[in-house]
Parts: sequence; C-alpha cells; structure tokens
Amino acid sequence: MTHRRNDLPQRHIYAGVRLIERAISPQGAPVIGLHLFMAFGMLARSMARGGRFAVIKPAAIGVPALLKVHPGLSQTELADLLGVERMTAGMQVERCVRSGLVRRERSVTDRRKYRLYVTAKGLANLQRIASLIPLHERYLFGKLSRPDQATLYRVLRKLIQGSDRSSSKA
Repeated sequence: MTHRRNDLPQRHIYAGVRLIERAISPQGAPVIGLHLFMAFGMLARSMARGGRFAVIKPAAIGVPALLKVHPGLSQTELADLLGVERMTAGMQVERCVRSGLVRRERSVTDRRKYRLYVTAKGLANLQRIASLIPLHERYLFGKLSRPDQATLYRVLRKLIQGSDRSSSKA
C-alpha cells in the first residue's frame, strides 16, 4: 500500500511508530520492543539535547554512580553491573577518565589489575545530574498518571531482572 505525501499523517513520532508497527506486524499485534526502543530514543534525545535541560551522558551517570557506591571495582566487575561487554565498559571508563570523572589505580594485591574510583569532579557531576533528573522525568513521563508511572517502573524493573536471568544462562 503506497501513500501520496498528502495522505501521510502529520509528522509526529507516534504516527511514525504506528506506521512502522503496521508494516512489521500486519496482524495488528502490538510490537512492545518497538515502543520501548522509540521511548528510549526520546529519553536519549532529551538527555543529549541540552537547551532547557543540561546535557547528560549515560556513561557519566552509570560508571561514577556505581563507583560511588562500590569504590575500587575492576573494569570487569563494572561491566557485569552495567550489563555490557568488557570492551564497552572499557570505552565508557576511558571517557570518564579523560573527563576527570573517574581515576584508575593499580591494585595493591595484583599489580596487573586496576581499580576504579570516582573523583571529586565525578561526585560533583553526579550531584548536578541528580538535580536535573526530575526535569527530564517530568518532560518524558509528565503525561502519565502517578499510577501509570509506578506501573511502567515496575514492568521495566521486571524486564531488566528477567534479562539478568536469561543472560546468565547463555
């Protein structure tokens, strides 16, 4: 089925998502992953945009936050907690080290290994981010009622917890 330009709905993310969903699910079954992916895109754009929100980089949250709670983690331990490959964690750590958010120190028990620590700049950045999170949350989830927000949070937690179990079997 082809459409002329004038027949297409107004340029809007939801209209685009519905069109994609219709194309990949002709039976009309919901494609939850598509909606989750598009919502993630909205979150990423909100965090990267700046403007009335300051820019927030996900690595600048996860890596320093985990090191604040668990100082001295190895890169492998950090990767496990972030749910990413060691190479991905290594790139995130390297960006944080270059930005001055994290520092590496040789392990005193095994000189071949490094331990990771959040810096004072990293702690200050976490505090700044913590003050911005409510703005992003209101922007992204403000149209949802409190019960809907609680349900979304509970469902996402369940999804992530299930992902932990399935990845450990692989």
